[in-house]
Amino acid sequence: MPSQQTTGLDDIRQRIAASSAQEVIEESLERAREIADLNAFITLADRAQGSAGPLAGVPLAVKDNLDTREFPTSGGTPSLRASRPQRDQHAVERLRAAGAAVIGTTNLHELALGVTSNNATFGPVRNPHDPSRSAGGSSGGSAVAVATGVVPLALGTDTGGSVRVPAAHCGLVGWRPTVGRWGTGRTVPISSTRDTAGVLATRVADVTVVDELVTGEPAAPAGDRPLRLGVPRTGFFDGLHPEVAATVERALDRLSDAGVELVEVRVADAHDLDAECGLPIVFFEIVRELPAYLATLPGPENRLTLADVLAEVASPDVRGTLGFAAGGSVTDEYYRQNLAVRDRLRAAFAAALRPADGGPLDALVYPTVPLPAPPVGDDDTTELNGRQVPVFLTTIQNTGPGSTAGMPAISLPAGATAAGLPIGISLEALPGGDRALLATAGRVEAALAAAPPR
Repeated sequence: MPSQQTTGLDDIRQRIAASSAQEVIEESLERAREIADLNAFITLADRAQGSAGPLAGVPLAVKDNLDTREFPTSGGTPSLRASRPQRDQHAVERLRAAGAAVIGTTNLHELALGVTSNNATFGPVRNPHDPSRSAGGSSGGSAVAVATGVVPLALGTDTGGSVRVPAAHCGLVGWRPTVGRWGTGRTVPISSTRDTAGVLATRVADVTVVDELVTGEPAAPAGDRPLRLGVPRTGFFDGLHPEVAATVERALDRLSDAGVELVEVRVADAHDLDAECGLPIVFFEIVRELPAYLATLPGPENRLTLADVLAEVASPDVRGTLGFAAGGSVTDEYYRQNLAVRDRLRAAFAAALRPADGGPLDALVYPTVPLPAPPVGDDDTTELNGRQVPVFLTTIQNTGPGSTAGMPAISLPAGATAAGLPIGISLEALPGGDRALLATAGRVEAALAAAPPR
């Protein structure tokens, strides 16, 4: 198993100063080749080069559903494996303009429609902490690229948890901005209501740098007033793996010891509302937005239909999901009804984060995923607390509702199981509260690092 060699931006900059940017990029490419057995990359550059700027020479990996000007964008699916959009998605473009060197594109759950990154065409992405386990998904390859020290930063996408789930399973920081904040389009789409690009890194400070560069907005000051975090135990703390529950409680204890005020809150009917509207919105939007993306491609892929893509889908779970969506069960009227349900979900989050008494909360805090990384091959069900549970719905139990509501969220490392499998906690805020949420996350990260376990 490859050794763990996570690398942050400061580490990379020191190495560049001590040698050269090109040498660091070549080392990154060599490291990527060394971890080939983890299936983190779909396409790897023969060589790459950065430019001048705040990220001059910093190696960057990009999930293979975000368009890049020099690589294919396959979406992890056979029908697009030769597609060359010859353009950069917004976040890719901004980070490249800041000097980053894109070294390759990373493996993912096919069409980003899942949480295990067990891709039947390109192979399963394996967890570097235990290669018999999933790296999480759908941005599994991006997580592994950072967790093994190939790159300090990797772009992913998050529709229902696809950045935060692999961040939690691989011991990383995973950032999902407010939908639309990091641009739209030039991405193999699932749902414009829920999709966003995001980033995986080892430190909140590095995520904050990336958010500044992508958006052009300066970071918010950290502030020094005591933080107030809402703890939504109902729904978000249900059915946890014992080691996840214990690790998260220890993290909350450490935050309390550091002066963070923890407030018990309830996001009224969050999971029921999400279960009612989240997937129908996806099913309606993907059958319209995926063909619209295909039509923008410069190559022969622009003639592909949804049926053409579906016919070549290799992963059984994705074939079932896309096939159901293609059946047209979500009508225009039903879609509009579900958008109204989504409005109720957003209102429930707003009520929880802005309680009538005590003042507004800085964020909600909860376990990112209810269980540690499942074994590779547990695609439909996995064992949790002595029974078989659905992998997809269990994994996104906590990340799904806020995703449907379009909210920003960030997963932070909280600890690990006795076997060394990482566990994450998430912070979530209202749409548009990105800068303040990143400042809060930095303070939470510092508090967890400074406070010794009880």
